[in-house]
Amino acid sequence: MAALLFASSLVALRPVCLQLSAEDLRESPLPIERRTDGDFYLKVFQKRNQQWYQCKTWISRKLYF
Repeated sequence: MAALLFASSLVALRPVCLQLSAEDLRESPLPIERRTDGDFYLKVFQKRNQQWYQCKTWISRKLYF
C-alpha cells in the first residue's frame, strides 16, 4: 500500500514543461525574467537553451489548466 501511495505521488508531482510562444511572452503582465511564480517545488518559468518554458507539476496542470 505504501509503495502505491509513493508511486502515485511521484506521478502526480512530476514536472511537465511547455515551451512558451513569442505571443505568450508579449502578453505576460511582467517581464518573464522578473516572474517568481512557484509550484510545489518548481520554479514555474524556466529558461532552457535560450527558450522560456512554463513548468508545473502534472497534478497542477490537470487541476488548473
